Amino acid sequence: MTFGLIGGALMANSSIDEKLRHKVQQNIRSATSDDWFEMLHAQKELGNGYYTLPLFAASWMVGEVFDEDPRAALAGTWGERSLRAFAVGAPPMLLAQRVTGASRPGEATYKSNWNPLQDNNGVSGHSFMGAIPFLTAAKMTDEPWLQTLYYGGSTLAAFSRVNDDHHYASQAFLGWGFAWLATRAVFSTDSRTVKKLSRTQDTVNQGCCETLTACVLRQVGSNARRRIQYNRCHRS
Repeated sequence: MTFGLIGGALMANSSIDEKLRHKVQQNIRSATSDDWFEMLHAQKELGNGYYTLPLFAASWMVGEVFDEDPRAALAGTWGERSLRAFAVGAPPMLLAQRVTGASRPGEATYKSNWNPLQDNNGVSGHSFMGAIPFLTAAKMTDEPWLQTLYYGGSTLAAFSRVNDDHHYASQAFLGWGFAWLATRAVFSTDSRTVKKLSRTQDTVNQGCCETLTACVLRQVGSNARRRIQYNRCHRS
């Protein structure tokens, strides 16, 4: 994430943001196809928390209620991990919006330059929210083509904010970056938990085997001692 912040800072505090803004506005916003423009604009709703958060919660509940159904369980895991990623990433993302203090295109004379505590648009919240469901899904599959599809989908909300001229490219990029960091943290936590549970189960199994072996050996020894005593009694 350090390199992402450095990259975002370089874009925001140089002419890169403004050049990218003009490129997008000239080549896409002025395109002759209204359908193309509207399709890009619609991707904004992927980052609308009023829709995505209830969807995450509903998916989680479905997985809890129908946990024996593999598809419902998978949806539940996706919803639960997406909610956790939001909970992990939203606080630092909101803090970064204020700390960077950058403004939207056309709002202030300092443009995308970081001006701490002067504004709260230095990181795109829509880009953050819109990336979480796709990045979570990407980390739940081992299929390369699906991962490519999901990672591509994770950029749609970010691109829509640049297309609509509501955020500079650096702000959209940072929003996506916070989502990537949050989903990575959730995945890493789950992976460590699974490994710990696996090691615990191995220890329990090993202990059970050792206990069972000890019991068998004690029983064998007891039977042998009884046979020896029986033979001595018969000889006498």
